[in-house]
Amino acid sequence: MSGDQRPGERLSDEEYTELGKTVGMLFRGVMRSRKEPEGGQIAVLMMLHKCGPTRSSDLAKELFLDQSTVSRHVAHLEADGLIEKVADPNDRRATQLHLTELGHKHVKDFWQKRIDSMREGFGHWDPEDLRTLSRLMSRYVEDFSAMIAKNIEAKNGPTTEDGSSA
Repeated sequence: MSGDQRPGERLSDEEYTELGKTVGMLFRGVMRSRKEPEGGQIAVLMMLHKCGPTRSSDLAKELFLDQSTVSRHVAHLEADGLIEKVADPNDRRATQLHLTELGHKHVKDFWQKRIDSMREGFGHWDPEDLRTLSRLMSRYVEDFSAMIAKNIEAKNGPTTEDGSSA
């Protein structure tokens, strides 16, 4: 990207291309550096940690995954003792997924490894630059998420609170 742009001046197509390439390189680098064998399993664990007990179908919807994919991840995580199925208190015919004590420890260890890696990678950065990066990345994620939601709504039409078509 050229540094000679005036503040407030719109980015050119070339600058957006460079920004897109940079963001893409970041995500590819993160994915390559992961030590976890299955990113989808980590996503399931993180969502359960964030949301608490959840039905498998709701998890699939939240993660934008097919139910069969979530079921496969759940089977592995259950076999590893990281999650368990518990009867849904609102509907005894259904089950909810819960993190086990070992699952909570796994999530905590995962985050500690990530924090340690980030400290190593960003150790030479000025703390204020890191705070600015964090603020801007959060803004990017919020804007991108809003754009995706808007596109999904436009594609599928309006929905009611429970997610069904209006």
